[in-house]
Amino acid sequence: MPIPRFAPVLMVMALVLGVVAPVGAAAIHHDLDVTLDPAAGTLEVSDRLRLPPGAREFRLAPELAVREASASGPSIASRPLPVRRDGDRLRLTVPDGASEVLVRYGGTLPAFAATTDRAAGAEGAFLPGLSGWLPSTGLEPPSWRLSVRVPAPFLAVATGRLVEETRGADSYRAVFEETRGVEEPSLFAGAWTVAERMHGTHRLRVYGHPEHAPLAEEYLDLTARSIDDYAARIGPYPFDGFSIVSVPPPVGLGFPGLTALGRAVLPLPFVRSQSLTHEILHNWWGNGVRVGEGGNWSEGLTTYLADHAAAQSRDPAAGRAMRLDWLRDYAALPSERDSRLSEFRVKSHDASQIVGYGKAALLFHMLRDEIGPEAFDAGLRGFWAGHALQDAGWGDLRKAFEEAAKRDLGGFFAQWLDRRGAPSLALADARADGDSVALTLRQEADPPYALSVPVEVETANGIERHRVRLDGREATATLRVAARPLAVAVDPGIDLFRRLAPGETATILRDVTLHPGTAVVLAAAEGEARTSAGTLAGRLLDGKAGKGAEGTTVPLLLVGTDGEVASALAARGLPPVPASLSGRGSARVWTIRSSERAPVLVVSGADAAALQALLRALPHYGRQSWLVFDGGKATDRGVWPVGDSPLRRVVGSP
Repeated sequence: MPIPRFAPVLMVMALVLGVVAPVGAAAIHHDLDVTLDPAAGTLEVSDRLRLPPGAREFRLAPELAVREASASGPSIASRPLPVRRDGDRLRLTVPDGASEVLVRYGGTLPAFAATTDRAAGAEGAFLPGLSGWLPSTGLEPPSWRLSVRVPAPFLAVATGRLVEETRGADSYRAVFEETRGVEEPSLFAGAWTVAERMHGTHRLRVYGHPEHAPLAEEYLDLTARSIDDYAARIGPYPFDGFSIVSVPPPVGLGFPGLTALGRAVLPLPFVRSQSLTHEILHNWWGNGVRVGEGGNWSEGLTTYLADHAAAQSRDPAAGRAMRLDWLRDYAALPSERDSRLSEFRVKSHDASQIVGYGKAALLFHMLRDEIGPEAFDAGLRGFWAGHALQDAGWGDLRKAFEEAAKRDLGGFFAQWLDRRGAPSLALADARADGDSVALTLRQEADPPYALSVPVEVETANGIERHRVRLDGREATATLRVAARPLAVAVDPGIDLFRRLAPGETATILRDVTLHPGTAVVLAAAEGEARTSAGTLAGRLLDGKAGKGAEGTTVPLLLVGTDGEVASALAARGLPPVPASLSGRGSARVWTIRSSERAPVLVVSGADAAALQALLRALPHYGRQSWLVFDGGKATDRGVWPVGDSPLRRVVGSP
C-alpha cells in the first residue's frame, strides 16, 4: 500500500538514548485550533503561523474561505494582512518585524462520494496532509501543534504526539504536536472505539469500528512485534507511537506514526499477514528517511523488507512465488510502457507499480545476494543513522551499502536504475563429465548486464548450488559436484530480475489489461448489462490501455453476459468457457492464449448485477489467469499450468 510523498526535510538528526532527536528547527510552525463537524461537513480553523518575513504562497482548498488574516510581532501591532486568492492559491507578504501571522478560514468539505482526497460526512472525516485542508507551502516541512474539537459521538486523531485529550458528554478534544520538521499534519475523525496499549514509551492504538473490536489485540500485538523487530534491524523507531485508523475510503495509506485503512479493508486477512507490517516499516523508509531527488527507493525497499520477508519467513516457496509474481507482472508490461527505475516517483497505475515496487524489490534482493546478508543489514543501519528525518536518494543508499560492503557498487546500481528493460537468459549447453558439469550461459541485452547467475545442479545425493558470472553475452563454466550430476537449472529460485523464458510463465490478466493496443468487445444486450460491461472494461484498463482495433495481432478484452459471451467466442473461433469454470459462481474470468493470436481476457457474468459486483475487486487480480466470483467475492482463482522451462536441462540418468 502506497504512502503519500511529502516535501523535503531540511534538518539534521542525532540518535540520543535510542530516540531520534532533532538538532535543528523547522522554518515554519503552525499552531492550529480546529473545530470539525464531520456529519455537517464543516471545518473551521484558526492557524497561527510562525514563518520568516517576505512573500509567501500557500495552497488552501478552494472550498475553504479565508475569514481573517493579520500579522503581529514585538515591534508591530496586530494589523490586517492583505491576501490574494487565485483558486487554491493564497499569496501574502509577511512584514518585517512580524513574528506571527493569523489566518482564520473555514467552509464545507466535499462529501466522500465526490473525492478521496479530503472529505467529510456522517462516516467521519478524512484530511490527509498536503490535501489542502491547511495552508501549505508544499516545500518546507513544518513543526506544528494541533488542537481539534469534534462533537459526540466522533473522536479525532492526527499524526504527531498525543499531548492531551478530553472526552465530554457532547464533544471530544485532543491536542497533537510535532516539534520536528517531519511533514504536515494529517487529521481524521470517526465514531470509533479506541483500544490502547503502551509498549515501552510508545503509545499504540487502534481506532476501530464495532466490527473491528475482535481484531484489536491482534493488531496491537503485531504492531509491537514489528516495531521491535525493525528497530533491532535498522535503528530506533522515530515516532512516539503508532495508530491504526479505520477510515471510510477503501485505502491503505501510511503516515508518520499512523496508518489509515479503509473500514472494509481493515479486517481482511492480507492486512494482518502483509500490509500492516508494510505500513509500519514505512516509518523508517519513506516517512522516516524521506524520498529525495533521483527516484523513489522507499516502496521497493519496504516491499522487500516487509512483504517479501513475511512471505519468505512463512515458507521459502512463498518468497519464490512472490518474486515470480513480480517477473510475471514485468513479462506482461509492454516495452513502450517500461521505464527506468530512477524515474519512478509514485504509483499512478499498474505499469508504474511493476517497476517501482517489483523491480525495485528485486534490486534489493539481488544486492543482498551480491554483498551478503551481514553487509546488507549493515548498509541499512548506516543509511538510517546517516539520514533519519532527512531527504535521501538512490545515491545515498548506494554509498551506505558501499561503505558496508567495502566495494564499489556503481555498476550494479547503474544497470538496474538507469536502464529500461531486463536481460533474457538462455542455457545454451549443459553436459555432464564425470564429477562435473560444463555449461554455457547466454544473455540477450545490449549492452550485456553484469550478472551473478544462480545455478542448481541436481545430483544423486541432492541439490548443489553454484554461482556463474555472466558479464558478457556468453560465459562457459565447469562446475564440480560431489555426486553424479542429473540435471542443471538456471535461476530456478527466481533470484534475478530478468525476462521470463517461455515455459516459465502463463497468460495472466495483465497481459491484456496493460497493453495499449488492447481491443474491447462488449458482449451484452443494450441497457443495464451493456452499461455495466462498459464500466467494468474501463476499470480493468488503465488510462493508457484499451485503444486498439480488434484483430488477431492485438490483445482482446471481451466482457459481457454469459449467453452473449458464448456467442462472441464462437463467432471468433475461440474456445468456450473452460470446463473447470463452467457453471460456477455468478461470474467467471479467464485468459486464452494460442499460437494463432494475441492473448484474450474474457469476463462473463450471469447478468448486469454480476458484472457490476466485479467493479471494485476484479482490477486487483491482475496476476491471475482465471477466477470465479460469487458477487464481489473471488471464491477461487489460479494461474494456468506452465510447460517445461528451457533453463533446465537433464544431463544424466537417475
